[in-house]
Amino acid sequence: MADRLLTVPQVAEEFQVTDQTIRNWIDSGVLPAVRVGRAFRIKRSDVDALLDRARADSNSLATRRDLWAPSDAGLPRRKGRVAADHAIWDADADAVQLTPQ
Repeated sequence: MADRLLTVPQVAEEFQVTDQTIRNWIDSGVLPAVRVGRAFRIKRSDVDALLDRARADSNSLATRRDLWAPSDAGLPRRKGRVAADHAIWDADADAVQLTPQ
């Protein structure tokens, strides 16, 4: 039997997100879809596969992460930007010029 095709609103309801979020996932390649006229259709099996990946990711984070260990969990850094290893407060007092000469 062929996969059932779902609309963007049906998939959005299942994931409890907006229609635009589903369209963004389609545009970025996270969720495969086919265009039928001006609308997208998504295979039921692709939705199930995405749900399975999401469950696996959340389970591994919840069960394997040491809550007390430092982590890099946070906002992703922009490409090309170098993270500062120190703050301006850490600069050598002699190297900082506070008054113009």
